Amino acid sequence: MSLSYKAIMAGVAVLIVVAIALGIWGYGNTIYPVDSALGYLARAESAQTPEELAKYVIAAKAGLPIKGNPVWSFPTPRTDFGLIQLELDNIVSRANAISNVEPHSSAYNTGMEDIHVTLDSMQQNIIEALPYMYVSTTNMMVSVVWIAIIMGLFAVMRRGRAKYREEYESQ
Repeated sequence: MSLSYKAIMAGVAVLIVVAIALGIWGYGNTIYPVDSALGYLARAESAQTPEELAKYVIAAKAGLPIKGNPVWSFPTPRTDFGLIQLELDNIVSRANAISNVEPHSSAYNTGMEDIHVTLDSMQQNIIEALPYMYVSTTNMMVSVVWIAIIMGLFAVMRRGRAKYREEYESQ
């Protein structure tokens, strides 16, 4: 095997390793925190006390983006993370207000049920926005660069193969 062929194969191996590393890094920085926040919101929805509920909602707020709307094609208020953060703040304040009400009263149960329904709706809104987070501007630019590198690599391999055939046939 020629030295250039080995170099190209090493380049392909490096490209594959870089692609895997970029995929894991992108998921860990973009999708996993939101997925973790969804887990906290599910725990908050099943919480039995307002204090526990507020604790889980605060943990979920930390994993969600502070602002922005990942739905770039037709954004709606349902998928706006700024509005979601405001609603989570409202939930925490309502949970703190309910904690002063006597447990097992109708006001307590109505307040907790209202918060649980709101949390379920919030989870559905975040789940609706989650697929669009994969198609961010950064991911599209990295994909374009990645495709250009692969096409360039194929062009170099084709030229190398043609050159190798010319040398082989001339012998």
